[in-house]
Amino acid sequence: MVIHLKKRLIAITACIAIILSVTVAATQSAPEYINMPVILYHHLSNRQSDLGPYVISPKQFEADIDYILSKGYTPITTVQLEEYVTGNGKLPKKPIMITFDDGHESFYAYAFDILKKHKISAVLSVVGKYTDYYSENIDYNVNYSNVTWEQIAEMSSSGFVEIGNHTYDMHSLSPRKGCKKMQGESDADYRKTLKSDISKTQQKINKYTASNCKIFTYPFGAYSSQTTDVVGEMGFTITFGCHEKVNRITKSDLSCLKMIKRFNRPSGKTSYE
Repeated sequence: MVIHLKKRLIAITACIAIILSVTVAATQSAPEYINMPVILYHHLSNRQSDLGPYVISPKQFEADIDYILSKGYTPITTVQLEEYVTGNGKLPKKPIMITFDDGHESFYAYAFDILKKHKISAVLSVVGKYTDYYSENIDYNVNYSNVTWEQIAEMSSSGFVEIGNHTYDMHSLSPRKGCKKMQGESDADYRKTLKSDISKTQQKINKYTASNCKIFTYPFGAYSSQTTDVVGEMGFTITFGCHEKVNRITKSDLSCLKMIKRFNRPSGKTSYE
């Protein structure tokens, strides 16, 4: 993340309280559009010591959902979003998206039940290497483990969870920061490495969800000038970044489906502050 801690701590205010009031359609004289906030979650924990910039409690997550719904917002899927942009579907008056990065076990243990209870959807972007490890090793611990491919299959089939590709082994800050090209790396080597890495997770997602994953989420929001071309060539139509801003979704403008902006949800704030 390149966002200052202070900005992260007020993100939920902008996203859920103030920003909500600006999600309106354009005037008749302008291209049809709608404003859409997206919230980014990571890990849920009941341990007070874990709470911080990227960890909130399950109770707080459900409070967020209750607040969002009370304000008339409707969580939507990426399928609904793409259909709206391509002119093949409609969106609710106040759309919002719920996203979780990394694929923590806590999503399956806590968030999945909350989504089913409220009959709403969310996007879970998984890191293939972590999912492989916990699928092959019995090391269940909701405080640190990641979801398995079997859990991913279950959640995907429920209709409440969309699975996104968060790379296979690029969720790190060193020696490569996310998907960024390394210094001295040739364009050809970079493209080959990136495609190989992403493909490993893509094959597993497609296998266990019985679908063609079109969602790619950039680790740390990091990328280079060639990255978006490679990701596009691989068939991803929806990509998520980490820049904090409300998205302006315009019909017939496919660019608004790229690097979708999201507000990180930190601990330490109520849903309505």
